[in-house]
Amino acid sequence: MHRWFALGLVAALVSCAQGVNYPTTPGPCIAGSPTAEPVARSGDTLKIVTWNIKWGIEATAAAEMLATDDSLKDADIVVLQEMNEDAVREVAARLGAGYVYYAATFHPRMQRHVGNAILSRWPITDDRKLVLPHDAWLIGTGRAAVIATVTVRGESLRVYGVHFATAMAVGDHGIRDQLRTVIRNADSTAGPVLIAGDFNSTRAGGLLLDQGYTWHTRRIGPTAAGGLALDHIFTRNLPIAGSRVGSVNRKQLPSDHRPVWALITLAASGSGT
Repeated sequence: MHRWFALGLVAALVSCAQGVNYPTTPGPCIAGSPTAEPVARSGDTLKIVTWNIKWGIEATAAAEMLATDDSLKDADIVVLQEMNEDAVREVAARLGAGYVYYAATFHPRMQRHVGNAILSRWPITDDRKLVLPHDAWLIGTGRAAVIATVTVRGESLRVYGVHFATAMAVGDHGIRDQLRTVIRNADSTAGPVLIAGDFNSTRAGGLLLDQGYTWHTRRIGPTAAGGLALDHIFTRNLPIAGSRVGSVNRKQLPSDHRPVWALITLAASGSGT
């Protein structure tokens, strides 16, 4: 009996549809310029939002929330995960933000592209995709970080939008390898760096602490189903005086993740992490 069960399981795994990845080409990507001016907030603050909008399905409701919720609206930079092209365009249009999006894979179950986006009402002057190691064991879907250089008040900030694989798909070691790939890439700049997104891990952020990053959301509390803190914001080489962080929790969110925000106060002079 166990033999037939095992054979049936193998047959089921072999028959699973596989994702289509873009490991050697940019793949599907879109970009657009902002249509609204940056909010005239104090020059010593930077507002960051990150949100996994579950497959981008409820993009309309998510866009409205990003535009109107007091904790989320008027963000300088918004980093989104599990997005497709139409969802990115819709959110960006509602916010009046510029954007860059790269698909990491064509998902066999969702039958659509899935990837990350970086939105900003400040100019995005450069962008590219960073392919991450370790495709999912079962369906072969890959992951990629989106990188953008955002010019905020005349200063360049390199932004990484990330969504690492789950431990079920690649193991804890795979998540750490994906994060190490981002860290190595970020090491190529001596300027300010922002890394934000869905880490699918409660512990991997320690690698960034070891590299001198500030973990703004270290004590954020639950951000995803199961009461786990998976969504985070890190910075390096920003002169930080302090930060306030939080997540928005409502009874009917348009995602299984909460949107996470950080309002970072920049120091007037000197350097920081």
